[in-house]
Amino acid sequence: DDVDPLPILVLLPSADGDFVPGMRRRHLEYGEGVHGEHHADFIAERLMPLINDRFRTVTEAEGAMAIGTSMGGQASLHLLLRHPTMFGGAACLSPAFQPATIASVATSGPDLLKSKNIYIDNGGDDENANVRVPMFDLFDHITPKAQWNPGYFWLDTQLQPAIDATRATLDFHKVEYCYRKFPGGRHNEREWAKRIDLPLIHLLGKKK
Repeated sequence: DDVDPLPILVLLPSADGDFVPGMRRRHLEYGEGVHGEHHADFIAERLMPLINDRFRTVTEAEGAMAIGTSMGGQASLHLLLRHPTMFGGAACLSPAFQPATIASVATSGPDLLKSKNIYIDNGGDDENANVRVPMFDLFDHITPKAQWNPGYFWLDTQLQPAIDATRATLDFHKVEYCYRKFPGGRHNEREWAKRIDLPLIHLLGKKK
């Protein structure tokens, strides 16, 4: 009842394989530089027109939102900044924000983002709540599809400074956004699945 009408969800699988040995392809496509620009342009200029042609969609920016986790969270904010006329918002779960994206928020972001719907969250250690991410969680290893899903217990904590820098930049320019902290949250799909309803409702829910 919180989302009406129901949205069309288009899921893009994470790129597999290495661009060169030791360099993950998805780290390039979701990150900064020419590969990240080409990835964003492919979504906006080729994939989005295909979706709009095949389905009955709202083609204005307010009808399309980007959402991603980790490097996908970085890619979602980058997509919003690079193609603001095509997207109305972005949700970034445990995002790995990159310096160039933070710089874009500081320079072009104030004008582009004030009318957008932005959601950011992360887990990790929380000294104020006296909570630390445990090194091992048994339930990470009894999922139906992946018995080895370590959760990268350190990663959300490691990503906190870049998230704080992005939030400070948004605050400085008085850009409204939603931020949620999940103390003790690990960096994996099981953890994000527990809270996926929150960004979806924030981006697509009924305005009260």
